[in-house]
Amino acid sequence: MFTKKFTATIATTAAGALALTGCGSVEDSADTATDQSTSSAEKWQAPEGLSGEVDYYSANPQGLTDALVEAFEEKTDVHVNVFADTTGKITAKLKAEEANPQADVVYLASWAAASKQEKSGALEKYTPEGADKVVPEWASKSGAFTGRDGSALALVTNTNVVDEAPKDWEDLTDEKYKDQIIMPDPRESGTAADLIAAMVDQWGEEKTWDLFDKLFDNGMIVQGANGPALDQVTSGSRGIVLGGVDYSAYSAQKKGEPLEVAIPTSGTTVTPRPVMILKSSDNKEAAEAFVDFMFSDEAQEISASKNMIPANKDIAPKNGPKLDEIKTLNDDLDGLVSQSKDIKETFAKRYLK
Repeated sequence: MFTKKFTATIATTAAGALALTGCGSVEDSADTATDQSTSSAEKWQAPEGLSGEVDYYSANPQGLTDALVEAFEEKTDVHVNVFADTTGKITAKLKAEEANPQADVVYLASWAAASKQEKSGALEKYTPEGADKVVPEWASKSGAFTGRDGSALALVTNTNVVDEAPKDWEDLTDEKYKDQIIMPDPRESGTAADLIAAMVDQWGEEKTWDLFDKLFDNGMIVQGANGPALDQVTSGSRGIVLGGVDYSAYSAQKKGEPLEVAIPTSGTTVTPRPVMILKSSDNKEAAEAFVDFMFSDEAQEISASKNMIPANKDIAPKNGPKLDEIKTLNDDLDGLVSQSKDIKETFAKRYLK
């Protein structure tokens, strides 16, 4: 039988070789440096006596995962074993390990996936230090998980392909954008499915389906998850991503890609990325400390440096507006979870035959 330590060591080795795409995809793994010299955040102080190992499953950008682990390990005698993959792969791994749980801390890119973990009874109720600074809607009602940062869905335009970048969803129905639009497939992208569900929730089915009818009449295509959709626009095959993940676009901008990112003026979804501790953790003291660190001002500024929207209301993102400056369509996160499956099926029947 594999021991927990042996399994975690394999996961850490495998994670180092991963280059992932899709929901919860990692950004360029070379982008791991965090400019600590410009950080004004108070440094987190670790409790005394922490030791041992923590097995950490992360479905978030590789640079962010690496920076958080490095900073925590520098402050403690705890070694963090990382398994990095997409949310779907991580939840499948958790399911496969139910009889012999390995993870201590899990950091997903999907509120719905965290809700499923909670319903399975696997999660420890825990309120992190610093949770009082978090957007209230980003704390689960049960106290089993909390969103520590997030990403907004945007209109991402290749300015070498399109002369005038759109500012809102309805702009894309204009003839000048014909055959230039791509959106991630909601059957593969949880964020795309949540966006459609949020539109229906806020605008009603008639207005939402009328918008998408016009978009498909204007030549919009649906293809792949978030990463592949953005890749098509970055390469110039298409001009605009509808529902592009903002941090991926900002990372591409940093590399010199000719992209413009617009947060739609009529509203969009912001996906909080939740952190949780498993009941089965055999090093709860270190796991809780790691989660406390993640919500510290110092770690929230690391998230901002990686183009994420911090959960801490007092810390501004490096790029784009703060959360309270975005008109959000998905304040009722639990409500979206319950209806997104039906909306996804309706969308597929209407447009993806």
